[in-house]
Amino acid sequence: MSSVQLNPPVNLSTFLHRQPRSFLIAEVAAMVIGIGFLDYLSGRDITLFLLYAVPIFLAAWYADRGWALGCAVLSALAWWAANFGVHTFSTDFGYSVAAVSRLGYFVFVAIGTAALRSQRDADRARMDALEQNSALKQEILRISEREQQRIGQELHDGLCQYLAAIACAAKCLRDDLEERVLPEAKAATEIETLLNDAVRQTRSLARNIFPVQMDEAGLPAALEDMVATTNRLMSVAVSFETRGEIRIRDPQVAMHLYRIAQEALNNAIKHGNARQIVIALYGNDERLRLVVSDDGRGFQQKPLLQAGMGMKTMQYRAREIGADLNIGTTNGAGSTVTCTVPLAESLSQ
Repeated sequence: MSSVQLNPPVNLSTFLHRQPRSFLIAEVAAMVIGIGFLDYLSGRDITLFLLYAVPIFLAAWYADRGWALGCAVLSALAWWAANFGVHTFSTDFGYSVAAVSRLGYFVFVAIGTAALRSQRDADRARMDALEQNSALKQEILRISEREQQRIGQELHDGLCQYLAAIACAAKCLRDDLEERVLPEAKAATEIETLLNDAVRQTRSLARNIFPVQMDEAGLPAALEDMVATTNRLMSVAVSFETRGEIRIRDPQVAMHLYRIAQEALNNAIKHGNARQIVIALYGNDERLRLVVSDDGRGFQQKPLLQAGMGMKTMQYRAREIGADLNIGTTNGAGSTVTCTVPLAESLSQ
């Protein structure tokens, strides 16, 4: 059975936009002449001058202001011809003044409609620019994440393996020197220890740059690993707790939450002088909530335009996943960063 593909229905506005300019002007002129003929038939008791605004509006909206002004002049002439023999004015001068007033009305319709169209086009261009700007920001963020992933993988698969091989060679040298009972064996042992430490730190750095693949269990595991690395390398006490059911099927949501927690942790250590930091992840049937609290000195909240790059990045990441980001702080009593994601967002694919 062959399928028949139906074209989507075309409304009047789309039809008029797609027409050639010459066809549209001819149709508008025909409308003016038609309205003038009906105005002539209606006699002196019924006036149809308001209907002339319809073709003027169409000319201004779907053509341009010049054609609309031409249509306004044509409408004034049509009204003059249709009512010349039946006008109720005592003199022809009065009728001429009335015709000029009608022309002024028609010109006002033409200019006003053209202005509305210009405003509409400007608003549409502004919206397109905003959408392109948002898409550009998203692409820059994706490129940044891919580049971090590449660097992390190269550190893990390249430098780590190279250092591990050197550490293995240092171990072999140490064993050989110990068999010969040479004093240089102690120096070889120190070199091996330093190389093993370098391997561990490089692996921690690689995981910090780009954590494990995010899935339903990846975010808690990545946050726990970040906490362990921070406790090992920094002179702070960081703890991690989770409560409820954590369900995140979109890896981008998980990655944004991880980066928000990472930025909040760095701010607490570098700017808040915190000594104790708690990273918590809570989940229920309605929302997913990430909380990073510390006992530091807090900070003065600033408008987004005056905030640092880290604060702007957290705000942007929260917006990208439809989350609500709140930063509460009290000078001398620490700060709390809370990011709440609706369940529909955290489960999106």
